[in-house]
Amino acid sequence: MGLIDFFAGGKPEKFEQKADAYVGCGAYGQAKLEYEKALARLARRPDAPPGYRKLLEGKLQRCRESLARDHHREGADLLKAGCPAEARELLDLALDLTTDARLAADIEALVADIPAADDEPENYAYYESTEDVPLIADVSSDDEYFEALCNALDDEEKAAYRSYPDNFKAGFVALNRGDFDSAVTLLAEAARAYPFGVNYITIELATAHLNRGDNAAARTLLESFLAEYPGSLRAYYLLSEILWEAHAFEDVQQLLSTCPPSLAALLPIKMLTGETFMRAGQFEQAADFFQHLLAEFGWDNQIAQALAGAFEARGRNEEARNLYGEIMGTCTGCGIRVDPLVKQRYAETSFASGDHSTKILELYLGLVHEDPANRPGYYRRISRIYALQGNDHESRRFAAFAKQADTGVEAED
Repeated sequence: MGLIDFFAGGKPEKFEQKADAYVGCGAYGQAKLEYEKALARLARRPDAPPGYRKLLEGKLQRCRESLARDHHREGADLLKAGCPAEARELLDLALDLTTDARLAADIEALVADIPAADDEPENYAYYESTEDVPLIADVSSDDEYFEALCNALDDEEKAAYRSYPDNFKAGFVALNRGDFDSAVTLLAEAARAYPFGVNYITIELATAHLNRGDNAAARTLLESFLAEYPGSLRAYYLLSEILWEAHAFEDVQQLLSTCPPSLAALLPIKMLTGETFMRAGQFEQAADFFQHLLAEFGWDNQIAQALAGAFEARGRNEEARNLYGEIMGTCTGCGIRVDPLVKQRYAETSFASGDHSTKILELYLGLVHEDPANRPGYYRRISRIYALQGNDHESRRFAAFAKQADTGVEAED
């Protein structure tokens, strides 16, 4: 489990940037989850600008429509291939996602032609989010997108970003859209055109280099930036990422020890220390550290998730499962959508602890829809649980689904 989820606490634009990159490569399912995370983060900020919320809601809805069209197309292909149960699954999901009346009518026409399947498991429920999200018009220009991004910054950063030349604005937009090559070119031009020493252009250029894989260039820029802005939480995270990748774990600890005292006391910096233990494979030290943080800061889902990951890495599956269960309970209790990763780890640690109950089966069935990228693995788990429950027919059926998801070979009921 990477630290991006921890560190992005008050920064929904981090999730937005990740989602934009997924959209760029057509991975709409993953993008949808990241946009939802961005909106959940934004909801925790009482001063959140309405314009930025509308921007995120619009992106999420467009992503949902793209995903619905993909499911519609795949469902139609599965019908032609003689797989009605799989087709219905995707078409029902597409109906949940779309607000396009014409597309919905096309999907309903296909569904109407699918015969009822007597042998479909009754508990094959769909857990896809169906909350109503208004369809927001596309952002009309890069200027509007730039303003929406600036609205998420603090006042000092906002004023600085708006004062920079046009090539910075274009580069900043390109960076947040996932076009890292253009971002590097434009931001480097901006840095040359604005020769007033180290500034916020520096950290955005470093971020673009890092996303493009130019770690050496990013490191040099970040070290210069931190020398001028030693209170930048984001810079510590980015530089830590570079050092983690180089397995320079002692260098990360040394870097974090140089934080100003006011910054060192903050949870995000402490989480960087814990993540460094994890990256170094020092799982017992990480577990001890995260337990100490829970005692210091009180219950916090982010710390608890990190502690569960450390327990799991050491094979302490029951302790990890209990923590994941508590996280799910607190999310449900306060109305926040449960992260599919938490559901996945709860299911996996439960399975590893010998829990092959219907409850865990239904959790995997839900994850099939919430986390389609890992669908083959979920099908295999479902098949195994059915086998352990003595239901050989459903076990074979889902094993066939897993094979189809892995290779594209047709599965037959």
